[in-house]
Amino acid sequence: MRNIEKIELELTRLNAARSLVDIPRQLEVLPAGGTVLLRDRTDAGSSYYNRIKGFGPEDLAVLDTLLSHYPEAAPCFDMTPHHMTEEVGRALSEKGFIPAEQLAFLYVNLQDRVEQAPGFQIEMVTEETAEQYIEWIRKSAGGLRVTREMIVRSREYFHREDFLNYMLSIDGKPASMGSLFLSGNEGYLANDYTFPEYRGRGCQSALIKHRLTAAAERGAATVYTDVEFGSASHANMERAGFRMAFLNTYWIAK
Repeated sequence: MRNIEKIELELTRLNAARSLVDIPRQLEVLPAGGTVLLRDRTDAGSSYYNRIKGFGPEDLAVLDTLLSHYPEAAPCFDMTPHHMTEEVGRALSEKGFIPAEQLAFLYVNLQDRVEQAPGFQIEMVTEETAEQYIEWIRKSAGGLRVTREMIVRSREYFHREDFLNYMLSIDGKPASMGSLFLSGNEGYLANDYTFPEYRGRGCQSALIKHRLTAAAERGAATVYTDVEFGSASHANMERAGFRMAFLNTYWIAK
């Protein structure tokens, strides 16, 4: 579980740096005793970039101190099973936090299962196609406002050796996309999205297999991901060979 938390934190840093936002994110990662505080100084309201990770029974005495690091808006408590106890749940509830979302963290050992993805046109994003990919992101977000300044600031992050992005087209039109983050001999699948008109046609499954093959070719032995528990993405990942590592819960303020 520790490896998943470590690479997920690395990916969070990268996501902050590449964000398509007006003001560049200022993500701080602050160790505080047994916890790690994520704090975005430009966006106090983001539950993803304002999280407390690693909070457990041994930190109950400093709960108020931890919360004081977030004066503008309450953070999200990113709770993994080995930190969650009845006492912890009671303390968070008394502070006005409720369990709002469950994420399944999954893993696959690549020597167990790697398959090629048949039948789809899949292209890795390059320097030449980075802006096209950003347009796909804009479209997937319902017409997100993206300025030229945002594009110039962010495009280099979409074709790095440690952050590979893929576009799946059908009849020349955007159908699905996803990312592969690499760190040492481990990988992380993220940012999966299929446009509504192409859902149910195997696009995500094809991209999963394609990225697992790419990860294996680049020396990764284990790949992780996180999905909404019980979702279609959860089922797709398990069909591709992923297995449950643990189920975490986001606790947010009411």
